[in-house]
Order: sequence, then structure tokens, then C-alpha cells
Amino acid sequence: MEKINVNYEKMYYGFPVILISFFDKNGLPNVTTLSSSYSLKDMVVLGFSSKGYAINQIKEVRDFVINIPDSSLRKEISFCGTKSGHEVQKFDATKLTYSKSKIVNAPIIEECPITIECTLTDVIEKDAYAGITNILGIIKGRLISKEYLDDENRLNISKFDNLLYFGDGINKGYRYIKNEQ
Repeated sequence: MEKINVNYEKMYYGFPVILISFFDKNGLPNVTTLSSSYSLKDMVVLGFSSKGYAINQIKEVRDFVINIPDSSLRKEISFCGTKSGHEVQKFDATKLTYSKSKIVNAPIIEECPITIECTLTDVIEKDAYAGITNILGIIKGRLISKEYLDDENRLNISKFDNLLYFGDGINKGYRYIKNEQ
């Protein structure tokens, strides 16, 4: 396989697409699309553009929910990733429904099969990466739709229909993962 050197500004090599929901400082529910994340044990790391409405609200309110959507929500995912919560009420515009988490002060998106309830612990902003804000959060709770569990309440991986984000900064898009077993 011949390889060539490329100089992309960005490269997304298949990251899970998630919806981050929170109540803004005025108590209004909001949601944004994100693809920069990872989790280890009870810690989660998320990456945002520093100028975004969502990150600046989360830095103030501290509680947020990671909602894992399936491919049926692709239109909502796209809308929430291209519109600013400063300008539009995304829950109203997309008709997504929410309930308030019982553990953190943030909305849970009912249409998403997996919910991870979190509280912000650290904000990381480095001059070397101007314009990027990473946050660390502690996971306080995990909720999973029963249809995504097996008889022993373990994840049934074959039920997942997740989206991954791929791209080079110019050519980018979603790929659907459906595990056929």
C-alpha cells in the first residue's frame, strides 16, 4: 500500500458522534453535536471550539449529559451541530424531547439510547492550541435503554446503530455502524 504525506488542518479518523445537553445559565435546555470525546473509567474528556456557545455555558453551569444517538437522529445531529444555541432553541426546533436528570442538573434526550450524566471538573486551554477547549468531567450516572441490553443487563453490541465522524477538514461526513452478528 503506497502512502503519501498530506498536510490537513484536521483529520477525523472515525469518532463517535454524540449530543451534549445542558441547561444554560438562564435555565433553558440546549444541545450541541460533538465528535471529540473519550472516556476512561469514570472520567470523560470532551473537546470544543473555545468560541462556542455550548462550552462557555458548560463552564458556567458545570453539569452536562452525553447522549449517544443512533442513525435515526441524523437530521437532528446535523442541525444541532450547525446552529448556535445562542440563536435558536434547538430542542424546540428539532422536536427532541428531554427529561431532567435525577443526578445532575442537565436535560436527558429521550430519543437517545444511552445517557451519561456528568459534572465538569477541569477546563484545559493552552496557548499552543488556541481556539480549542478541552474539559474533563466526572461521570455520575449511566442510563441505557433496555432494548440495548442482553438478558444479563450487559451491552448487546449488535443492537447499536451508531454514527462515526470522518473527514479531513474539507471532505467530512458521517458513517453508520450497524454490527451484524
